[in-house]
Amino acid sequence: MNYKGILFFLGIYSLFVSFFSFLNILYSFYFNFFLDLNSYVVSLIISLSTGLIFCLLGRKYSKNISLSDQVILIISSFIFLPLLICIPYFLSVYDISFLNSYFESLSGFTTTGFSVISDIQDLDEPLLIWRSSSQWLGGLFFLIATIGTLGNKAIKIKPTYLLSTENSGGNFYNNFNYNFLKILLIYFLSTIFIIFLFSLSHIRLLDSFNLAFTAISSGGFLPKNSLSDIVTNNPQVLALSFSLLFPVFNFYLIYKIVTKQFNFQEHQEDLHLGTIVILLTLLFYFFIIPNEGLTNVFLAVTSSLSTSGIAMYSSNLDLSLFFILLTVIGGSLISTSSGLKYIRLYILFKISYQEINKVVKPKNIFNRNLFHSEIKIDDQDSKIAFLVFISFIIATFILSSILTLDNLSFENSFKLSILTLTNTVTSSLYGIENLSFFNLNSFTKVTLMIFMIFGKIEIIAVLFLIKKFIFRE
Repeated sequence: MNYKGILFFLGIYSLFVSFFSFLNILYSFYFNFFLDLNSYVVSLIISLSTGLIFCLLGRKYSKNISLSDQVILIISSFIFLPLLICIPYFLSVYDISFLNSYFESLSGFTTTGFSVISDIQDLDEPLLIWRSSSQWLGGLFFLIATIGTLGNKAIKIKPTYLLSTENSGGNFYNNFNYNFLKILLIYFLSTIFIIFLFSLSHIRLLDSFNLAFTAISSGGFLPKNSLSDIVTNNPQVLALSFSLLFPVFNFYLIYKIVTKQFNFQEHQEDLHLGTIVILLTLLFYFFIIPNEGLTNVFLAVTSSLSTSGIAMYSSNLDLSLFFILLTVIGGSLISTSSGLKYIRLYILFKISYQEINKVVKPKNIFNRNLFHSEIKIDDQDSKIAFLVFISFIIATFILSSILTLDNLSFENSFKLSILTLTNTVTSSLYGIENLSFFNLNSFTKVTLMIFMIFGKIEIIAVLFLIKKFIFRE
């Protein structure tokens, strides 16, 4: 294992935490928020020192790390970076314990949105920005991990190779430099566009900033106790709904349209997802919950499909299980959303349909093309899709069983386990908006954190490492 190479990239990620620490220090000075200033100074010193030390340790070693080392880097980052992010929580005046601080930071970094803080409006503005920044950083890191490693054709944890040639393999260090700068630029500009969109709809600037970080990363943290305290009219709800389409569709969609590199064959998944959003919105508005309002229905669908979970749902009709199923579907493979992903379910349904047809019509020849493109779905693609589906069911059963030990009802345990694995925040959409994470016992919190990471990186990433190191394959 190339430990020094792994430390080098972990150091680069740590420097991003120091960058946001510096921004918070500037913000605190400019607006006279000196109460928790020391916590950001400590965070800056520790994250900057750690980042520089790791980079110096690994600078002379090979940075073209193997696939197994890349997976270890991703898992290590999801464990280590929240340790740096939790420093301002732990050192704040709000008396947050270390475990709760780490829970809050990991929930933000995995873009889940579970919070141990009961009254968000009691927090000062720098800490609100810090919470939102953790989501933004987690979304950026997840895109880099997905495009650079998890979607690699040699590992096939996420089948992004079926949709894009962005992760073409080769030298990891060279690809990292290219992908990192490109992803960062698109991600940053998309965030700026969403802030501008919110500002046009007259959402308060600070709320626009925090909400944009939440939307682009498909996160669940809000700068107020309730979304209705931020968005108060239909144009604002519509702006938020459109912003949540960013994690639903392919990350490169707008970039390729603007640069005239758009190829319809590479974005048929987006066409399917867009059709699902439109049809479900119209179906629910006209036939099921017309009193909810078109904009609120649109927000509920986009929020669930993007695995964000934030919503303003107020209908007495309980559709929580349906919206939870939407979180399981998730958005595009190349996006910040979690979930099983639409394309995997498409592969499972297509292969299952063909296998049934083979029994009825054994002499027929069936194509295995992805959508209507020339890309073929091979046996390994279908096996991995099935493995992901089965592992999700097993993980849901295990987590639900553990949650029931903490005085949660079976229904809430079942819902919470799915939301954890899809990195979706609890809200009125899912009927468990009043759940207090602060009151959960320590074992439950630790378990939730483990499964938050599993939901982001996929359990089969761990199986990949087991195969590589235990069975030496």
